[in-house]
Amino acid sequence: MRVILVIVLTALAVPCEADMLGTASRYKSMHERSISFLSVNPRRTSWCGAFLAYVAKRSSREPPENPNMARSWMKFGKPVFARSAKRGDVVVIRSGRRFHVSLFDHFDQRRQYVYLFGGNQSNRVQLSRYRASSVVAIRR
Repeated sequence: MRVILVIVLTALAVPCEADMLGTASRYKSMHERSISFLSVNPRRTSWCGAFLAYVAKRSSREPPENPNMARSWMKFGKPVFARSAKRGDVVVIRSGRRFHVSLFDHFDQRRQYVYLFGGNQSNRVQLSRYRASSVVAIRR
């Protein structure tokens, strides 16, 4: 009986960030033509934040105010140092004047690039590589 209880409690102790990545992974390779469930027009709206808000809600997490704006995710959860980043952490990157939000997967060996899984990456949900220097926030 104790063994079963330990197994059940261990299974229930899966961290929320893993749930978000697991939930997001269900939509892998989905093209923006198929995202009507997000209630945004991908031709007019950068939908990375809307996708992440959808994933957060389905993972029992509360998205920030104005979740469609990638920059809003800089207030999500708690801050994390890059060296402590775990798979499933929320990452906000900046490119010029624009922001993008996605889920952390890993750094390359030299830590020059970060691999992120999310929406609106080449018009689909996928794993993509970005310069590590573009990371402005990591949240858990």
